[in-house]
Amino acid sequence: MKFNGSKGIFSDINITPLVDVMLVLLVIFMVTTPMLVKGIKVNLPKTHSGNTNITKKDLIVSIDEQGRIFLNKQQVSLNDLRKAFEENHGNEVVIEADRAIEYGTVVHIIDIAKQSGIEKVGLATTNKSNKT
Repeated sequence: MKFNGSKGIFSDINITPLVDVMLVLLVIFMVTTPMLVKGIKVNLPKTHSGNTNITKKDLIVSIDEQGRIFLNKQQVSLNDLRKAFEENHGNEVVIEADRAIEYGTVVHIIDIAKQSGIEKVGLATTNKSNKT
C-alpha cells in the first residue's frame, strides 16, 4: 500500500513476481516433458527418415533383445498386452523393438493391436548419422 498524498491510500497489485514464477515453471515443464515419455532402452534400427515422435498418450511397447515385452516400462505377457490394447483402443501404439528381434514377433504385436481396435501403430527408429 502506498499513500497517495492527500487522496488517501492507493493499493496496487504487483504482478512482476507472479510472472517471474510462472516463467520459471514454464521453462521447467518444457525441459522435463520430453524426458517423461520414454520406454526401456533397446537397440533400435537406424534409418535416414528421422526419429519417432512419441506423445504422452501413446502406448509404448518395447521388446528387448531377450524377447521380453514391456508396456510403458512394465513387463507384460501377450495376454496382458491384448487387454491393455482393448482398454486403450483410441490411443496410438509405438513399437520399439531391438534389432535382434525376429520380424515375426513385431508383426504378431501389430496383429494383436489391430485385432484390439487400435488404428495407428508406429515403429520407433533412431536417426542414422550422415557419416557412413
